[in-house]
Amino acid sequence: MNVNEKINLLRNMMKNHGLSAYVIPSSDAHLSEYVATHWQGRAYMSGFTGSAGTLVITLDESGLFTDGRYFIQAENELKGSEVKLFKMAQPGVPTINEYLVSVLNEGDTVGFDGKVLSVATVKEMKKAFEAKHLKLKVDEDLLDSVWENRPAIPSTDVFVHETQYTGYSCHEKLSIVREEMKKISANGYVLTALGSIAWLFNVRGDDILFNPLVVSYGLVLENEAYLFVDNHRLSEDVKTYLTENGVTLKDYAQIDEVLNQLSGSILCPVDSMNYYLYDILTKKQEVTVIDGHDIVNELKAVKNKVEIENTHNAQVKDSVALVGAVCEIYEKLDSEAGLTEFDVREILEVHRSRQPLNYGSSFGAIVAYGANAAMMHYNPTKENCMKLDKKGFLLIDSGGQYLDGTTDITRTFVLGELTDEEKLHYTLVLKGHINLCKAVFQKGCTGGNLDILARQPIWEYGLDYRCGTGHGVSYFGGVHEGPQGFRLTQTVPLKPGMMITNEPGIYEEGRHGIRIENTLLVVERNATEYGEFYEFETISYFPIDTRAVDVTLMTESELAWLNQYHQKVLDVLSPNLEGRELEWLVEQTKPLTK
Repeated sequence: MNVNEKINLLRNMMKNHGLSAYVIPSSDAHLSEYVATHWQGRAYMSGFTGSAGTLVITLDESGLFTDGRYFIQAENELKGSEVKLFKMAQPGVPTINEYLVSVLNEGDTVGFDGKVLSVATVKEMKKAFEAKHLKLKVDEDLLDSVWENRPAIPSTDVFVHETQYTGYSCHEKLSIVREEMKKISANGYVLTALGSIAWLFNVRGDDILFNPLVVSYGLVLENEAYLFVDNHRLSEDVKTYLTENGVTLKDYAQIDEVLNQLSGSILCPVDSMNYYLYDILTKKQEVTVIDGHDIVNELKAVKNKVEIENTHNAQVKDSVALVGAVCEIYEKLDSEAGLTEFDVREILEVHRSRQPLNYGSSFGAIVAYGANAAMMHYNPTKENCMKLDKKGFLLIDSGGQYLDGTTDITRTFVLGELTDEEKLHYTLVLKGHINLCKAVFQKGCTGGNLDILARQPIWEYGLDYRCGTGHGVSYFGGVHEGPQGFRLTQTVPLKPGMMITNEPGIYEEGRHGIRIENTLLVVERNATEYGEFYEFETISYFPIDTRAVDVTLMTESELAWLNQYHQKVLDVLSPNLEGRELEWLVEQTKPLTK
């Protein structure tokens, strides 16, 4: 079936269930960013394959709501279907709730699968719908009825992430969590976010592509802890580790049963908990629900000494792999056979796979040549990719998973002749990147306070990028991690031990896309009578292509930072390289002067 046929089939199901609208988000039952195919209903129904977006279907029309990272991609992928693109946060574009209120009649019913929408989202819906008396049906997984051969929920083998990598045992982490629970008088704490569960219980798996996570639920009580994961997935060693650390094992589907037996004050992270489970607890008279934040998400954002040391090792290995890959790319670009974007992606995977403790890529590498790079999350395939030419830019955004860390780095490479505009935009992005790297800030500052530093040189030319400047990075988990990040609306204070990417860019549709990304570690700087001050340590070690830099636009301070960074890259990587790769590194890290 094509997209329109699928939507018409769903509309018939909606009529049978008395629904005037149906909402299909991009998330799974754990509100994950990247989801297993079982939960990729929005992509299946709309044809839009980006990682973020919500499909809304009414009896008369349908719309896809997505953010600025995906405007170009969505326009291309929605062609030929009835689905209308709603460019979120743009002037005159309604929110999902505003749209539903405007197109539905008073008293109509909106349906969705309550397991894939967060508590916070449903609460916002209820508030927005009050004036028009719109009703909600939260237990309507209509996709099961219209999705032929829907993939099963993944069930890969589970393994333990050992203490030599994590720094703390599961038992020790549980003790830390219980101390945090006492501060808010919580008798229990429900965990649904897969990254939080993986960190707390020190378990990993292969349930989600590029994310070493386990589809599971967690529950921490004052004297007990439960991990809900199907028993057949656990070896005897894993079972022993968990039970010895005070964890009781239950099957994945038993979460409902156990929640129904609870009493007391139960912490529910409203931003990461699905509404279905929340609804179970709110209906129980014996339970007082505490609407709060995910304790573990905040704990794991601040890396411990073992995690930081291991991440440094992972970053060095990853940069060594990238040097080898880029040398091969340039060599093959000069050959008669040439290269495609997809060829480059495969080269990256091969070189990373050779590194010790590698566990694959941390996401599908964005390898975008020329105008394709204007699509921030462009995804080349073997069937749909561009051949590289010796001119313009090649943007490579990639990363690796290692038992000792997760990496994410972007470089925009010069392949040949550039236009004046390309050089200007590249230099502005670099200036913004350096501005943020050099920041010194007081304790209590947020990513929202600092985001402007990366944008200022770009804003001066009337340009901008429609996304945040950076995101938190996990530790052998999902490459994107909260609560920290760089975006104008970010309100979470930055703390020493947090890792955040710095990735400003300029994206001009039909022409080019430019991004430079490093990972930063928040570290202490000094303390004075005015307070505590922090700064960033750049922990990505790979040259920034200087051939596109217009040095006349660079300040002496910016050039000094760039040259110092390149000296550090040379010092860190050269002991691990030899031959043509070392020669390439030496050439790429030469000082840049006016």
